[in-house]
Amino acid sequence: MTEHTTIAAIATPHGTGGVSIIRISGEDAVSIADRVFTAKNGKKLADAKSHTLHYGWIKEEDSVIDEVLASVMLSPNTFTRENTVEINCHGGLVVTERVLSLLLANGASLASPGEFTKRAFLNGRLDLSQAEAVIDIINSPSNLALSSAANQLGGALSEDINRLRDTVLESLAKINANLDYPEEDMDEYDSSELLTDLEGVKNRLAELLSTANRGRLIKDGIDTVICGRPNVGKSSVLNLLARESRAIVTDIAGTTRDVIEERITLRDIVLNVFDTAGIRETTDKIESLGIDKSKEYIEKAELVLFVVDGSSPLSDEDLTLYDSVKDKNVIILMNKADLGSQPENTLPAEDTVVLSAKTGEGLDALSDKIEEKFRLGEISATNTAVITNLRHKEAISSASASLLRAYDALASGMPHDMVSIDLVDCATHLGEITGKTVSEEIVDKIFARFCLGK
Repeated sequence: MTEHTTIAAIATPHGTGGVSIIRISGEDAVSIADRVFTAKNGKKLADAKSHTLHYGWIKEEDSVIDEVLASVMLSPNTFTRENTVEINCHGGLVVTERVLSLLLANGASLASPGEFTKRAFLNGRLDLSQAEAVIDIINSPSNLALSSAANQLGGALSEDINRLRDTVLESLAKINANLDYPEEDMDEYDSSELLTDLEGVKNRLAELLSTANRGRLIKDGIDTVICGRPNVGKSSVLNLLARESRAIVTDIAGTTRDVIEERITLRDIVLNVFDTAGIRETTDKIESLGIDKSKEYIEKAELVLFVVDGSSPLSDEDLTLYDSVKDKNVIILMNKADLGSQPENTLPAEDTVVLSAKTGEGLDALSDKIEEKFRLGEISATNTAVITNLRHKEAISSASASLLRAYDALASGMPHDMVSIDLVDCATHLGEITGKTVSEEIVDKIFARFCLGK
C-alpha cells in the first residue's frame, strides 16, 4: 500500500451492539462507498456536501445487506485530512464484516493497525506526541489519566517542546552566523546573552522531567503491596479495594499463600495491588515460600499498605514488621474499625488511616492519603504538560544532557563551535518527541501499538 491507497476498517469493537462503524479514508473513499451505498433519495454521495449524513442501504448487486447511515467528510477538514466516509450499520459481527468485505471488494484496502492516525500524523493533522495521546485516551485507566492524555492531544506538550526547540535553534543560528561570516559586520552574540537563553531551556526541561515519575504513576498505576502479619484483614482490604471477593477470607492464619494481583482504580488513582501472604515465622514449606515472595514484592513496591488489627493492641510482630518497611512509602491501615474503639497507636499518626474493610469506612481518607503522598493533586489541578510516556522522558533526558554540556562549555569559555555540536544534539532529541526528527522505524513501532480502525 502507499499513502494514496484508500483504506477501510471497522472502527468500533467487534461484537454485538447497537451500532457498528466502518471507516473509509483516502482519495477514492466517496466513490468506493457509492458502489455499495444506495441513498433513499437516490442521490450519490459524490454529490453530497462535506460533513453531511445520508440515509440508505448497503447493497450487493440487488440484495440489501443492511439499512445504514453514511456520513461524508471531505478533505482537508477530516481526522486524516483525506476524504472520509463512515458507514453506521447495525452492530453485529456478521453484518459488520459483510459491509467491510464489500468495501474491500470494491477497491478499498484493509487498514493496518493505527493507520488512520498515522495518516493524520503524516498529513500534518497531528504531531507525533498528539498521535500517541490518541492511544493513551483509548487506554486511560482513570479520569486523571484521561485528562492528562486529552491535554497532550490538545497540544500542551507539543507547544512547550516546540517553544524550547525554537529557542535552541535560534541560539544555534546566531552562533553559526558569527562562525560562518566573521568578516561581516554583525553584532557579536555574546556568551552572557546565550547563557541566559539556554538557562531558561535548561530549567524548563528539568521541570518537565520532574513530572515524569508522577505521570508514569497516573498512566501505568502505582505498584502497591498489602502486607502485615496473618489474620489482620489483608485479603479483606483487597476485596474492599477491588469491590469484589477477589481473595479468600477465613479466620485461619496463613490462608493466603501466594501473591494475588489486581488492578484497581480508587477514585482517580490507579493501583496495581499485590495482596501478600501474612509474614510470620513458620515451619510450613509452602507458606514459607509465599512469605519469601511477599518480601520480594515489598522490596519493589512503590507503596506499602501496612495492615494491622485495629481492634487489638499492636503486637511485637506488628512493630518488627513495620520496622522492615518504614523507609518506603507506607500507609498504615488500622483495620477493623467496625469492631469498636481503637487501642493506642504508637505508629506514626500522619501515615495512619482508620479503616473498616467490612463497612468501607476510611476509604476516602485512604484515597486522600495516597494522593497526598504522590502529589497527584498538583497534576489534576493544572493544565500544563505532564510527561507520561517513557519515549518522551528518554528524549527529554537526552536533550537535557546535551544542553547541560553546551551550557557548561559556554560558561567555561570554550569556543562557540564546540557549543554548537551539543545544541544540534539537543534540538534533535526534542524533535523526536513531536516527530520532526524521528526515524521511520520509530514511527512504525508507535503506530503498530494502535488498534485496527484508529
